[in-house]
Amino acid sequence: MSIQNAKKFIQSVQTDSVFRSELYKVDGLDGLNTFITKKDLPFSETDFEEAHSMMMFKCQFAEEHDELENTVNLIKLIAM
Repeated sequence: MSIQNAKKFIQSVQTDSVFRSELYKVDGLDGLNTFITKKDLPFSETDFEEAHSMMMFKCQFAEEHDELENTVNLIKLIAM
C-alpha cells in the first residue's frame, strides 16, 4: 500500500478524462479496490487520507484547494 499510489490516483482522476470515465463505472468500495488493483495503484484508506492531507497542504491557491477537495469528494461518493 502506498501514499504515492494514492497521490497518483487522485492526480489521474483530476487530469485524465479516460481514467475518470473508467472510475465512474466503479460500484462501491469493492469496485474501487478492484479498479485500483487493475491500475496497479493499490493503496489503503489511510494512504488515501494521508495523500489527501499532503496534497491539501501543498495547495497555494483557493482554486487548487477547491479542485482537490471536489476530486476527493467525487472519489468518496463513488466508493460509497
